[in-house]
Amino acid sequence: MNSFLNEYRCGCGKLLLKGVFFDGTAEIKCRNCGKINKIGNIRIEDDDTHYSLVINDKGIIVSVSTSACKILDYKNNEIVGKSFTEINPTLPKEFGRKTLGPESVLDDDNYFQLDTYHKSKGGKIIPITVLLKLYKPNNKEKRLFVLAEIKSKRNDLKTFEENNPSFIKKTCDFYFEIDKNGMGTYVCPSMEKIFGFSPETLIGKDHFDILPPNQRVEAIKDFLYFSSKEQPYRATNSGAEANGKTVNYEAYFTPNFNDSGKFIGYRVLGWLKK
Repeated sequence: MNSFLNEYRCGCGKLLLKGVFFDGTAEIKCRNCGKINKIGNIRIEDDDTHYSLVINDKGIIVSVSTSACKILDYKNNEIVGKSFTEINPTLPKEFGRKTLGPESVLDDDNYFQLDTYHKSKGGKIIPITVLLKLYKPNNKEKRLFVLAEIKSKRNDLKTFEENNPSFIKKTCDFYFEIDKNGMGTYVCPSMEKIFGFSPETLIGKDHFDILPPNQRVEAIKDFLYFSSKEQPYRATNSGAEANGKTVNYEAYFTPNFNDSGKFIGYRVLGWLKK
């Protein structure tokens, strides 16, 4: 598993630290030259609140850290070989294609952050923030490194776009958030450019009002069904009225949870269809 670890070196070239880390800071004295190095964004991942997993290109867990077994209540040989969606059921199947397939926008220097939850062996819901990182052991098959941090009250509830501006820009055409009643809580600037609606006309309003009448009933039906189960889903061949014309798109509705693991709505990534 060493191929995905980041190296931190002193100016003299001496290796100071090797690992994958969350936010934090540390001062490390170089044993070679004696210089004090200040390193940002570090916090070792395997402890009581952090753990990691490695997923192959078929979505199967191939490796886990010691803390992952402890927190998720699995033995190593019980969790290795499982589908990642059994541990992280909120992610749609298409997510694997977006992150591990030829169209992936992830690379060795690009993290993808997501608020979600993992399920323990006994079915316990564990609200987490995950950082996903793509890497290639031996420059062959792709692997997805999953670093999980158990959520706490100190985690702020920024929008997915605020946490991932470059990822959003590269991988989708528009993004918005709705609450569990379908009311808009956040829309990205491109929504106005694409659909002709300003944020003021969407935030606090029923998201489904922008759909043509002949699609609205079915869209609401899907939303009510999947939101009652707190499950992700995809809306295809949808349309929205924009400046008098219909814009076709597809969208992935990913469940959004607060720090207590309570379902609060959906984060929606959308792509225009030609």
